[in-house]
Amino acid sequence: MSLVLQQVAVALLVVGCALFAAWRLASLRARLATLAALARLPGVGGSEWLARRRARLAASSGGCGGCAHNLKPDAASRNQTPGALRR
Repeated sequence: MSLVLQQVAVALLVVGCALFAAWRLASLRARLATLAALARLPGVGGSEWLARRRARLAASSGGCGGCAHNLKPDAASRNQTPGALRR
């Protein structure tokens, strides 16, 4: 492989990884806004994969399960040991 082709391949890999990391770290609102912006692009708006991604994203809570939003109201905190004394 030539040096230029290697540099292009590395650049594409780095950009792809950066986009993937930004998507995974983005909030649910930012992800939905990104999908809405993609839907406005010609040729992409009616795509089946975009509709599936939006439906899947809207159905998910978007959280990791570590905050109180994703806990059941009667569930104990995950940070406490059952039966342990308070600190």
